[in-house]
Amino acid sequence: MSPQPPPSPPQPPVQPATTDQVLDQHRDALKERFPMPSADALQRRRGGRASKIVLPLLLITATGVFIADPAWQVHDYRSAVGERRGIRLPDGSHLLLDAGTHLQVRRHIRSRQVVLVQGQARFQVQHSTWRPFEVEAGAVHVRNYGTVFDVDRQGSLSEVTLWRGEVGVRVDGGGAEQRLKPGQRVLAQPGSLSPPEAVDPDRADWTRGRLQFDRMPLAEVLRILQRYHDRPIVLDDPVLGPLQVSGVFDADRAEAVLALLPEILPVQVHTASDGSLHLRARD
Repeated sequence: MSPQPPPSPPQPPVQPATTDQVLDQHRDALKERFPMPSADALQRRRGGRASKIVLPLLLITATGVFIADPAWQVHDYRSAVGERRGIRLPDGSHLLLDAGTHLQVRRHIRSRQVVLVQGQARFQVQHSTWRPFEVEAGAVHVRNYGTVFDVDRQGSLSEVTLWRGEVGVRVDGGGAEQRLKPGQRVLAQPGSLSPPEAVDPDRADWTRGRLQFDRMPLAEVLRILQRYHDRPIVLDDPVLGPLQVSGVFDADRAEAVLALLPEILPVQVHTASDGSLHLRARD
């Protein structure tokens, strides 16, 4: 019986390969199977993700701006005492400011708006379907439908007169819009809008420097004349305010008009030391 070979010494236990070792063994194969994108491709991917976020935000912002319709340009216009000033807007509309008038023209994205701060103006508007033209005189709002019209603001009271085309007038707290026809006017103030009444088409035109008063209260006549006179006109006795004045006068000669008042009314005109003109009852 042949002798048995001696047993081989025990082998040390095999340590399992680490993850890094396995990756090192197969790195080249992994690169071929799953190639890494280039730097340009990574940048494009980042830009794509950013655009997916930014573009919707821009769309939401643009929609909000369109709905809010903010003014992106505002111009301030004034006419001096005794001056009538014409203004042509970029859209082809024409404004004529009476003496002593102040207004603002505001250009919006989807509308055209004028704020009449004080005085009177004639509006000859170039029609635009998608950019309506509106005049705001305090609580009174006039919407144009392609027309020629006047707005005369007297504090909280405004008179709107339509000469051609069509306008709609509404007031804050006054209900539905009132449409005017050519040759009509309305008086408007907060919460109140008078029924339309006819206007004499042959009456003197202020745009030509003529003023026509038809049984107009003296207080209102003096307010209008003040636009054409550089010194204060004061009605000392308020009881005289309701006295009625009729006639056609030259707006450019306001002082001559004042001098005529004692001939048609029981009043006298006095010039104070500061140059102001005072009306009081005749002695």
